[in-house]
Amino acid sequence: MAEAAPGGHYGVMRRTTVLATALALSLTGCSDPEPEAAGEPTAAATTAVDDGTEPGTRLEHGEAATVVWQPTRDVDGELELSVDEVAEQRPSVFDGWTRDETIAAARPYFVTVSVANTGESDLGGQDVPLYLRDTGGTLGAPWTLGGDFTACQSGPLPETFEPGDETGMCLVYLVPDGGRVRDLVFQPTEGYDPISWTGEVKEPSRVEAGPGRGRG
Repeated sequence: MAEAAPGGHYGVMRRTTVLATALALSLTGCSDPEPEAAGEPTAAATTAVDDGTEPGTRLEHGEAATVVWQPTRDVDGELELSVDEVAEQRPSVFDGWTRDETIAAARPYFVTVSVANTGESDLGGQDVPLYLRDTGGTLGAPWTLGGDFTACQSGPLPETFEPGDETGMCLVYLVPDGGRVRDLVFQPTEGYDPISWTGEVKEPSRVEAGPGRGRG
């Protein structure tokens, strides 16, 4: 559902969850409340697969992991995934696009990732279970954006993402005011020892103006 923002722009922003219902509820319980205007989160039956990079592996920004999971019962997913850059933004980055109070009170981060389909399934439209963990230990899912917010067109994988395809993506995460990013984690199921990425976080004053990196 779109809400007109100043300047005639429209924006739809919803948190995308890709875990099983139990984990989705668990994450909702420890995260900031979902505003009605942001839409409904999506939950898919997801299971982890014992393959790829060892669970619990800690990586630096720019280092790649092979992540394996089942987005749905009939789809096996395998990606080479790296978190390349984490950049804190000023709340004003959403000015003229959305007026949601929850978003205005949060600390936004743009996270640039690289993904390559190294498996055998078309993963088009699938959500990668990559979460931002803040300094309070809360996991936050990326937000799916609509409209013409080109600074960081966050969302799922491209509609078609076949074996051998590669892309760069920019994902939007929101941390409740007062918190900071701790790391980014791949966690497909509850109880899975996450693969994590840490590194330098760009401060707002150091972020260059202009559109961010979108899907390539």
